[in-house]
Parts: sequence; structure tokens; C-alpha cells
Amino acid sequence: MAADPKSPLRADHRFLQTVVSTTLGGKVNPMPADFDRITRVFHQSGGSWERIFHGSPGDIALLKKTVKLAYEHDMLTKSPDWGA
Repeated sequence: MAADPKSPLRADHRFLQTVVSTTLGGKVNPMPADFDRITRVFHQSGGSWERIFHGSPGDIALLKKTVKLAYEHDMLTKSPDWGA
């Protein structure tokens, strides 16, 4: 059974969904593969999910920066432009 991107099963994906929607609004429609990519870059940059879930402001800032960079480098699935 595939995970529904609206309600991810993994805690890191749920947290990322909140960060992405808060940071980027409706600009993207992220998929689980996008979240996995962000998580991989976050870890390579020295980030820790354990520290995030304990409230580390430094790791949360690093995650937000990672999300913004992923958006700038087209690593997130964009929301469709309806031409309005």
C-alpha cells in the first residue's frame, strides 16, 4: 500500500509536510520521494531528526534552509499552474 502524500505515515515526513506547507505555501505538492531527498540532504548537512524532535532550534533552521534550497533547485514537485 502506497503512502498517501496528504497523510504520511513516517514522523519525519509529517514534520516535513508541515515545514513545507508553512515555508512554501501552495507552491509545491511534495511526494514521498521529495521528502526522502530532503531528509538525505539534511543528514548530509549534519542535521538530526532526534534533535529536531527534542526541539533543537539549530536543526529546525537547517531543515527550513534545506527545504528552501530544494525548492530553489527544483527538487520538489511543483503544484500545477492552472493559468489563472
